[in-house]
Amino acid sequence: MDSCRIVQHDFRDYRRDRFVNAQTSASARLAPTLLLTNEMGVSGDIREELGANDWARVEFDVPSAHVKSADVLFYVKGLDATQNKPVRLLVNGHRLNHHPKRERMLSGGWDRTRIPARYLRQGVNEIVFCSGWLYIDPDQGGRSSRSFDGGQTWHVNALGVDGGTRGEYLVRLRLKGFAPHGELVSPVFDLADPESAGIAPRVDIRSVRLTHEKESPRGTRIDFEMRSGSTPAFSPREWTSWEGRTVLESPGRFAQWRAVLSSNSAAATPVLKSVILRIDSVEARGSLRGVELLEVDQPDIAYSSYDFEYLTPHHRVDRLLKQYRLDEVIAAGTTDLGKFALLRDWVHSQWLGWQAHKYPHCPTWDPLDILETTKGNWGFGMCTHYGALFAGCASALGYVARVLIVDHHCLAEVWSDELQKWILQDAGPSREYDATYESRGVPVNAMEFHRLHENGTAHHLTINKLPQDAKTKMTKSWGSLFARFGIPLRNNHLVQAEPAELHHGYSQYHWDGYLWCSVDIDPKYAEYSLQTSREADFNWSVNQTRLYPRARAEAGVLEVDVETATPNFSHYQIRIDGGEWTQAQAPPSWSLHEGANELEVRGVNTFGRAGRSARLKVAYSG
Repeated sequence: MDSCRIVQHDFRDYRRDRFVNAQTSASARLAPTLLLTNEMGVSGDIREELGANDWARVEFDVPSAHVKSADVLFYVKGLDATQNKPVRLLVNGHRLNHHPKRERMLSGGWDRTRIPARYLRQGVNEIVFCSGWLYIDPDQGGRSSRSFDGGQTWHVNALGVDGGTRGEYLVRLRLKGFAPHGELVSPVFDLADPESAGIAPRVDIRSVRLTHEKESPRGTRIDFEMRSGSTPAFSPREWTSWEGRTVLESPGRFAQWRAVLSSNSAAATPVLKSVILRIDSVEARGSLRGVELLEVDQPDIAYSSYDFEYLTPHHRVDRLLKQYRLDEVIAAGTTDLGKFALLRDWVHSQWLGWQAHKYPHCPTWDPLDILETTKGNWGFGMCTHYGALFAGCASALGYVARVLIVDHHCLAEVWSDELQKWILQDAGPSREYDATYESRGVPVNAMEFHRLHENGTAHHLTINKLPQDAKTKMTKSWGSLFARFGIPLRNNHLVQAEPAELHHGYSQYHWDGYLWCSVDIDPKYAEYSLQTSREADFNWSVNQTRLYPRARAEAGVLEVDVETATPNFSHYQIRIDGGEWTQAQAPPSWSLHEGANELEVRGVNTFGRAGRSARLKVAYSG
């Protein structure tokens, strides 16, 4: 019996939820802060002034009182008037006076004040605002209440000046202590080819055993689960479910593990330092006799930790394409960049800037709603709508695009199959925005722009106003917008307009459904739940394919397992020895002939667009 090991001691690229910290070191531990919130921040328009006997109360369930401190964050929309009005709070009966300062709000419209740890307790905590302003997110409430008699009696779902508003106050609590639990998920491992030789022999995998090294202070633990299957990426039809064990007998070719870190105290965390997979198998000797791998041309596929909802074929997609002749809009383009530039320029020309002073209605992110509203002159369109319209139209054309939010601006990113990366597309509203941003002639994405800003070199970028090909230098003030960026985790606004912010950043960002980039594990913008520094959480692979060949019992025949990251996947196209592309639901067994053999496979989405191909070249001498 053969035995080999896969040793893992760097978890920084592993998928994880927001409760795991694997960014400050190679090991994994619980995140050192935890955000508690009762609302999603759909709306931030209903304002309530407090004082005298008009008080507001918000309740939070604190999992552990052993925190270092906490910050209470409350949405104030960045109003200048708040700077001159001190806020009086009661935290579980403890008095706290807060004096607003503009710099403390950063650029997000959220004020904050520090709460000493001794004021908090495990379980239900009450934060009462006795003065100042709060905003209400109207929805089904339950944790926010209103008093009209100075706290003697409280009324749930009786918010607002007249006590007639249901919902929650836009108040959140950031605890400075370890999260109670979090999940870390490994990549999928090829048990038949653990050393990545390129072609797996015919092998009988008897078992895979997981061992690990950890630090586990009292009250903490790490629990492992494993699963396996016959495909390179998880498929519920081909894989087992997660099992709470560290040994799998007779597993499939591919396996994966998940670690659940937990702690009953905010003062302690377990630390996962390494994981070892021991694979016991029996190889059929000579199964690769006469087979030699000559060339491999295929990408490593990166996955986000977060699910993304893609636009799918729909009658509203057909309507958008036909009504606005989008295929004709991009027809003159001969490259991805050319087509994107034509689409972006078309989006930019659809209406004249904001015009919020003339038309107070704010449309959703639905491209048809945006076009009908702005062209009908009964609503306005801001930068958010230019970005959403580009992303929606590009997605309807079969590309993969998404809205991108930066610091008080909004644009879009789209995946380029030719460049094999996400790239920025800025459609408006002002004329100087109708551009793509380049570094040494190559378009950049948000992560690259953000890093250049952090390094103080974003002003070296070039603004390229394709299709006019008019290039100018980036200004420092414009580059500073990329001090932060985030994305909504969907691009299907054409068929599902909400949930989202009702005004989508018209003043400040209060929606808690965006995924934000945060280099600091204790985030600077502490008011948002979803924050990560993991690059693949933003720059995941799109329309890419990877091949996993293995020997069969018959000499000169390879079985090829295929992994593809193709949203709205329809089918594969296969080409052998440079011949014609043929359609298949899965690659057939590859029968080799004497000499050099070449196999190419690519995924095609339901819109008919083919992605990057994976290519293998193998020599065979039978």
